[in-house]
Amino acid sequence: MSNEVETTGGASDDDIIADVLNGGDGGAGNRNILDLPVRIVVSIGAAQITVQKLLELTKDTIIDLESLIEDPVDIFVGDRLIAKGELVEASGNENGIGVKMLEICGLGTN
Repeated sequence: MSNEVETTGGASDDDIIADVLNGGDGGAGNRNILDLPVRIVVSIGAAQITVQKLLELTKDTIIDLESLIEDPVDIFVGDRLIAKGELVEASGNENGIGVKMLEICGLGTN
């Protein structure tokens, strides 16, 4: 049996996930919705620089971000903020990093 999700109306995986995040059921006829892979992006900060500074970037350049090192990080699925967290040492990956959930803020509930 295939791991692909069968949909009605041609809904993409992204559309189904967006519907679920907004509190929906993913649409009628969708099977295995809980098995869909979801990419989570963790944002640690942002900076605004001029085009001139952008062109001057080189190896070892440090870009100062607008956030502090102790500030919570933003956790996204697509362009939707779903949680806040803090960076931690990963438990199953030597020298890796992970994120500890501090606040769930963008998952739909019925």
